[in-house]
Amino acid sequence: MKKIIAAVTLSALCVSSSFAFDAKVLKEHSDTGYKSDAKLEYKIPDEKNIPNNEFGELVKYGKELIVHTSKYIGPEVEDPKMRYAGNNLNCQSCHLDAGTKPYSSSYIGIFAAFPQYGARGNSIGTLADRINGCMERSMNGKKLPLDSKEMKAMQTYMYWLSQGYPVGGVDKLEGRSLSPIDRKMIKTQAADPVKGKVVYEQQCASCHGANGEGIKNDGRANGYMYPPLWGKDTYNKGAGMYRVLKAADFIKSNMPLGATKETPVLTDEEAYNVAAFINMDSNFRPDKADRINDFPLEDVKAPDVYRPNIETKENQVGPFGKFIK
Repeated sequence: MKKIIAAVTLSALCVSSSFAFDAKVLKEHSDTGYKSDAKLEYKIPDEKNIPNNEFGELVKYGKELIVHTSKYIGPEVEDPKMRYAGNNLNCQSCHLDAGTKPYSSSYIGIFAAFPQYGARGNSIGTLADRINGCMERSMNGKKLPLDSKEMKAMQTYMYWLSQGYPVGGVDKLEGRSLSPIDRKMIKTQAADPVKGKVVYEQQCASCHGANGEGIKNDGRANGYMYPPLWGKDTYNKGAGMYRVLKAADFIKSNMPLGATKETPVLTDEEAYNVAAFINMDSNFRPDKADRINDFPLEDVKAPDVYRPNIETKENQVGPFGKFIK
């Protein structure tokens, strides 16, 4: 009987994956009722203006946590109770320059964007929820207590980076989000991991290692000079970087180091292919428990979400045209 129920459930999941992501529906879920045509300037605040008081100390500790996450809450720290991250990455492994580099999932203005709707959980989440989502996925660890000094410090640092931006009005701030690669290309063309491997060997391996292992700094709880991209000590399969489109968007504007949106090194196709290679099944990475529960609404599920026996292989590498309305 259990086998029959499991088979029916699996069948239903596979059938449901035929639905397509609809940006209009996501916009309806995300609507906060705030309308503004104001032109916002991307500005990084001057650290000289951090006040010399309790608030300023928490801002500084928050930045330190972003830059040297592994030193304070990584799996190698001396106090077992402080081992919240499950890998030795730092938050700025993805949120570059302590979360201030444009088009690298920047923190500029982020405090003004929450609470917000999240399609992955089909719920309204707080900034603390978002931080803990990263802790469980990108950091492959566990949630920070909401009342911990570390959670307060991260949020205070993000608040400091967001001062002056209107609450609910930062969605159109240029540079706060990733810059998408060619969405016409990805609708008709699948990513090619074989070509991606060539790109990786030519452009990425010198920093991230021939086997994606990265280059670790000397000493205990001291993180990486260049982070691993697969293996046991990196982001798990529930992280946004495991999705090929999200990874490609990040790579195009930021990698190799020195690349920017305005002066990229890779083409859109090269970023697309190398993202697929990095996240291919043969490159081991930890799984995320209960990932089956992600994106319960099909019409707002990201088209590049891939879970074996739920989505098809096309959801992993494309083409993505039939998954996008």
